[in-house]
Amino acid sequence: MRSVVNYLDTPGQELFLDAEDALDAECGYGGRIDGSKTYRFKYITGNGHHRWDIVLEEAQIREISDGLLIEVMGERFDIVRTHRRTPVGEPLLIWGEYADDSLRVRNEQELMGALDALHGISQERPRMLRVWSAADDQLVAALWGDHCALYVVESPDGYATSTGDQDRNDSFEMKDHEGHKLTVPWADCVSWDYARRALVRFIEHSDLGDIPVEGRIPSLLLMMGDIDRKAALAARPDAPVDLSQSSLGRSSVPAAVDVTEEVTQPVEGEKPLGPVELAKWARCLLDVLLARELIELGPAPNLDEIAYQLGGLLQAHAVDAEHSLDTADWLANEIGAVKGIRRLFATGGDLQVAIRRSRET
Repeated sequence: MRSVVNYLDTPGQELFLDAEDALDAECGYGGRIDGSKTYRFKYITGNGHHRWDIVLEEAQIREISDGLLIEVMGERFDIVRTHRRTPVGEPLLIWGEYADDSLRVRNEQELMGALDALHGISQERPRMLRVWSAADDQLVAALWGDHCALYVVESPDGYATSTGDQDRNDSFEMKDHEGHKLTVPWADCVSWDYARRALVRFIEHSDLGDIPVEGRIPSLLLMMGDIDRKAALAARPDAPVDLSQSSLGRSSVPAAVDVTEEVTQPVEGEKPLGPVELAKWARCLLDVLLARELIELGPAPNLDEIAYQLGGLLQAHAVDAEHSLDTADWLANEIGAVKGIRRLFATGGDLQVAIRRSRET
């Protein structure tokens, strides 16, 4: 509560309070619920077995911070379930914010293919995966190259975090699918081979098998337990059931082929696109960004002029941006500065997806 009071009293700052997780700490999270002076906080017990919901007025928060109030009313909820839910439907795997960044898992082969593809693309930057079992238990994985931290958000045994090398005290940062920053301690990470087996096991048994765990998870992940598989599917009703129809299927790395070493022939590079093709590509990219409300054009925009400038940027930098997040971030800034574009809301990751989809169109 002292940290909440310090935030409320921060001078010269526009406060963000009106969200369920606007205020968070290691033990829980909360936010303002009536737009005025009332707040709801959700505290997690140290063993991860229970949650307390507490409603406080701002005056009570200040009294707690000052040590004048030591008891308040709260409502306790059990996080650990006494029975396993009946499996219904298909497990769900999500790795991004768009509908095709997901897979309704129908067999282990498809699941393994998706996990291997995600492992491949995580070499460049960290990736977050969310998994729901058919019994609606949920797990979040933070994957970076050959290391992976596993966080059980919902299960019959409550919360759990994988434990790796406890001598490490450093960490890396990544963003969840809504853009929130998550700090992942390297001490939470295990090897990818170990994590891969645990992910497959979790889908079937809702536990991590022989991976050592602690009964905690990062506070950022606490509210993810409120999003069950039904709600996740409602947000992406066209979630693929076939890996080839997902974003992973379309962006998979081609298989290596044998070549005859002693035969060398000149290879003609891909020809640059002409003005007509570039303009068409630029229009398609604008359509994708507008459809997803990731761009705002100025009043009475000259679409031909915007497409011309955008086409030049795509010709010079699109290929690099698809494979480098830093280049994609830079290109997003350049596109936002194009005359006729009032504002670009897309991140570098958003732009990578939009470029790929506009090229396919």
